[in-house]
Amino acid sequence: MAKLAIVEQSTPNKLPKLLVGELTPEAARDWDNACSTYFMHKGIKVQDQVRMIVFGMLDPHLQTWYLTQCAVLDAGTFAAYMTALKNTWLETHWDTKLCKKVLGSQQGSHPFYEWALQLQNQNALLYGNTAHLTGAQLHNQLEVNICDELTMLVLRARLADNLTLKEWIEEVKHLDDKRLKDLASHKKIAEELYRSSKRTTSSNHTKNPSSPKTYNSSSHLGGLTETERTLLMDHKGCFKCRKFYVSHHSKECTDSAPEASSYKTLMEADALAAKSKTKKQTRSVAAVALPLVVVFALVIW
Repeated sequence: MAKLAIVEQSTPNKLPKLLVGELTPEAARDWDNACSTYFMHKGIKVQDQVRMIVFGMLDPHLQTWYLTQCAVLDAGTFAAYMTALKNTWLETHWDTKLCKKVLGSQQGSHPFYEWALQLQNQNALLYGNTAHLTGAQLHNQLEVNICDELTMLVLRARLADNLTLKEWIEEVKHLDDKRLKDLASHKKIAEELYRSSKRTTSSNHTKNPSSPKTYNSSSHLGGLTETERTLLMDHKGCFKCRKFYVSHHSKECTDSAPEASSYKTLMEADALAAKSKTKKQTRSVAAVALPLVVVFALVIW
């Protein structure tokens, strides 16, 4: 990548320097501004301005270019010199390309104010050129290319039609700042929920790395958890023997409580398995009972 030219000036009344490198629209603007400041502080006459600053161009190519046509350049104005400099050393059709860049720019995910300043700076490089956008044109360009979320906020805000470009940009900046603040807040909450979920999952895996069920290693059977109680209530279970789909309650239960050493925490899968088993048993009994009823009826007949 080619080295880009930059401008240096220690103080406003010192000759500015255009360092060696490829001339860009930004460097040309900075050179123009630095030279104009120098002329003002030194009180240099218009007819002397060009020859007073040309040797601040340190690039040999630029010096040679000046020397080959110094009579013409010295006789003209500084503005004419700058036009000749840009026409000769800037990229061909640089103004058209820069204008296309300005017109195609969209806010995207950038903060509005940061993007708006960038667009204004790029448009400023076109000053004096037919491609330069007026304040009204730049206002329209910004308005139609802000992100969709900000567009809705701007429409709801019903900003006054008589705002200057500066005032409009400031109003939209306030709306976008609030939007970005809300986005950051939502992102923070989502990240905290994610971290919390990750910690819970990690804790569960540490306690029980090989099985989703919890084993009670204590010699004394612990009490039912809320989840187990709910499962037993929903699936006709007994709180004592802890079996699903039985015809008794804990007060009438004649079975002993499960062994603590082999007890596994009740899961919904256990309840569903018991339900399926009960249905099969019911169908089997019904299938046996029907022939007996038929035989009994035939005997009586």
